[in-house]
Amino acid sequence: MKNRSLVKQNIWLVLFIAIWIATGLEGKAESTDTVISLKPSGQQLERLLITKSSDVHLSNDSASTLYDFTVIQISTGKRMVSIDDIKPSASFNIAFDRAGTYVVCFSNKSKKALSKNTCLQIDVVGLRSI
Repeated sequence: MKNRSLVKQNIWLVLFIAIWIATGLEGKAESTDTVISLKPSGQQLERLLITKSSDVHLSNDSASTLYDFTVIQISTGKRMVSIDDIKPSASFNIAFDRAGTYVVCFSNKSKKALSKNTCLQIDVVGLRSI
């Protein structure tokens, strides 16, 4: 009889902890403000996780103009945004209305000069409902 009571207590404790963790993660997943600093880097691919329909603030924090800024949705191959150049300290907001994986690429040199692109992978996740 004592073991059965102990098992029930443990089940309720595990259930309580699981709900508490899920609720804590729920709040983090629904963050609506994301800031992405656009700086050419030596990294191959940086990954970011954002929430669907949240405002994403993109800012050119480098001292030089960025060229060929492009956002491509991976599943369709469709070019979502294309900007020829972004001046230093320029910024803008975008929002992704569909969950999925996107790639953002840009360069710190014009098309005429060979250069490496800096790319970011953005994984857009949908909002979870309780």
